[in-house]
Amino acid sequence: MVLDHGGRSEPMPVRGPDRHAARRLAALPYPLHYETRHTAVVGLCPDRFGVTVTFPDHDEWFDIVVCAQPCCQAERLPGLRLDAWSRDHVALLYRAVHDTRLPLSSAELLADGLDLYRDDREAFSWWENTLRPHITTVRRSFTPAG
Repeated sequence: MVLDHGGRSEPMPVRGPDRHAARRLAALPYPLHYETRHTAVVGLCPDRFGVTVTFPDHDEWFDIVVCAQPCCQAERLPGLRLDAWSRDHVALLYRAVHDTRLPLSSAELLADGLDLYRDDREAFSWWENTLRPHITTVRRSFTPAG
């Protein structure tokens, strides 16, 4: 998961069916690197929720590209219904990564939820329930019951 703090860099040449994801990639403040091995990215293919990132050894990762600043007015995951991805979910993600210092891989549970569940609300609910035990600062549920 790439957390974009609102900075702008030069647009990256990306081809793919989803231009919304390509536009989000252009907002990334730093070149994409896989943190633990510092390997340069050789391919980016945007899709409904984010981008598939390819590395020189043909390893691939699916990542969501989203602004994690709760105050940001940027478009959020346009592939989802507008009522599914809320400012509160962005705030939850921001607190999960920054306030509690959870590893970034914990935030990537959201991508897993979207892979596991076809319904956006079910995916968010699963993600929230899985992440909640590790976060003490979140007091309420962002997904409606039922």
